[in-house]
Amino acid sequence: MSRGRLLLVGSGEFTPVMAGVDREILAGIPKERPHVAIIPTASGLEDTPQSWSEMGIAHFAALGAEDAHAERWIDALADVDWMYFSGGRPQHAISVLERTPFWAEVARRHRNGAVLAGSSAGAMMLGEKSYAPDDFDENGMPRRIGLRDGLGVLPGQFVIPHFDLLTRFPSARVEDWIALWPSGCRGLGIDEDTAVVEDGAGWTVRGKGRVVTMTSFAEQHVHVAGERLDGIRVRI
Repeated sequence: MSRGRLLLVGSGEFTPVMAGVDREILAGIPKERPHVAIIPTASGLEDTPQSWSEMGIAHFAALGAEDAHAERWIDALADVDWMYFSGGRPQHAISVLERTPFWAEVARRHRNGAVLAGSSAGAMMLGEKSYAPDDFDENGMPRRIGLRDGLGVLPGQFVIPHFDLLTRFPSARVEDWIALWPSGCRGLGIDEDTAVVEDGAGWTVRGKGRVVTMTSFAEQHVHVAGERLDGIRVRI
């Protein structure tokens, strides 16, 4: 596979629970000190982009990578080996990135072998469609949710991160979201602290939780850590 590996993470980016997966990905990059770019675009409407960057830099530095935000790498993505989009609001990330020279360069780097990872909103934005959460309550839970086109890297798919948290939402709110299910798309529900990791042979569930594939909310297939799953195409 000349294209780089792709990771979809339900949550837990830059934390110890993902260190094993991240260390494995870094070991597969044929460079002594791989360059990792932390791209917090999805949190651009929040107060946290800088903290997400700092958290990612510290995490990957401890694993032996070099910060792609360092002075000599900041001009471009030319030497980046791994591009990591962290969480926030997917609709903001999509609006900022779609049809831009920057996203075109991300796609080019990925086609040429760089790893591409998205966590939470960073994973949602890659689908053909994406939920667009809004009006967050005091616990950080969205009261409203819309639907919009994603960046289309995963044709026929849309990603639902933090999937295990749905049990905490009022059933009426969940029913409203189910009513928005995009026609013809398969849902990928990814629990917190869990990832779907691509390699040359397909996709594998990694981490603490499950991945649930769904042609509708009523038709769920559960995949636990270590299991492989198929049907995820990549178009970039």
